[in-house]
Amino acid sequence: MKYVFVLIFGCSFVAAISSFRSVEDTFVRVDISEEISVSLPESFKVMTADQMQQKFLSARPPLAAYTSANQVADFSVSAANTRWRADDLPMLKDFYRSSLLELYDEVDFIEEGIREVDKTQVAFFEFTSVVKQDEDAITPKPPVHRYTYAQYTIRQNKALVFTFSCPRQRQSQWQPIAQKVMESVKLK
Repeated sequence: MKYVFVLIFGCSFVAAISSFRSVEDTFVRVDISEEISVSLPESFKVMTADQMQQKFLSARPPLAAYTSANQVADFSVSAANTRWRADDLPMLKDFYRSSLLELYDEVDFIEEGIREVDKTQVAFFEFTSVVKQDEDAITPKPPVHRYTYAQYTIRQNKALVFTFSCPRQRQSQWQPIAQKVMESVKLK
């Protein structure tokens, strides 16, 4: 009887521990375009037109957008229409940093800078943000807390924007995956 208890306890312990590890262990290379590819968790799927309309409040849709199986984490690639020269990356970084500070009510930068990813210079921001309820809103809503990893580079005189985001309460689960995704970006 004692051995049955130990066996049941051991199996329960292993199941509990494995539930904390990420289910996103397998990555697959995805071609965004002929020039852009990235490794994403195997469970990520292309967003439908309806999902993109709900998640991206922009007149210009992203080049590509993917979401996790439970639609909690999202990855997108966009191209900005603004023209940039290849050596403008430090200025682009400052421009987007200012934009992020204006876009959200609160921003807490975890890490930011310029680094090399696959022989390409990129500006990056890893941060948490809060968008508060509009005080004049008829229906009160709680603030929206997000974790985001955004990466920017200049290609053919346009800014390419890579964004990974999820709810802040899921940050510990998705942050290592976001970092791995961003490190996997390849530009031809």
